[in-house]
Amino acid sequence: MRLKFFTLAISALVLASSAAFAQPQPTPLPKVGYVRCWDMLPATNGTFEVRKLSAVESEGSLLTASAYQYSSYRELPMGKYRLGVFKKGANAPLKVFDVDLKQETFFTILLSPKSIDMFDDTIDPKTTSGSLTIRNFFPGINLSVSADSKSIVSALQSGQSYQATGFPFARTTVTVQTKLLDGKPAQSDLDIDFRQSPKATLLVIPDVYGRFRPRVTFDGKNL
Repeated sequence: MRLKFFTLAISALVLASSAAFAQPQPTPLPKVGYVRCWDMLPATNGTFEVRKLSAVESEGSLLTASAYQYSSYRELPMGKYRLGVFKKGANAPLKVFDVDLKQETFFTILLSPKSIDMFDDTIDPKTTSGSLTIRNFFPGINLSVSADSKSIVSALQSGQSYQATGFPFARTTVTVQTKLLDGKPAQSDLDIDFRQSPKATLLVIPDVYGRFRPRVTFDGKNL
């Protein structure tokens, strides 16, 4: 009887092991990095695109951007890229960037009235506090920004940016105040949860109707 019991137990173990091995294995996550393109120029400047440049000619468009558009990140396979920023339909690039796109790295290409730049948004895993980049691209106005009633920056001119650091990993209320071109005061309150990402950008740009509508987007996260 004892022998029969052990025989049955061993058989059950063999069957269980076979079933475990028969289960489909999870597909490994693709090794990708992330790039996005933001156009902070008025609509009169047209539409722009980002293309991968080869030794011979530029390849197809990877990213497109139009006036005051802030897009999400796009996944790209890991590798070294030479990226050109073009006005749509043009043959010559306005700016060229060389980027080593590693796994879980994040970059933003920013077109602004003063320059075309690329920023590394990758989050340092050792960071102990949050940071907020304030970008004022609303034509003709200055901004004052505070967080939880404490001033961050005053009289931030159109076209300028400012980075504030030291935010706790918690929800923070940011207040943006300005005087519009018609002389009327305007204010917007936004909640930022630095537990979602330790890096965020406050974009002050016109909406599609030209209205004052600040918005917040997280950096270094493909949310």
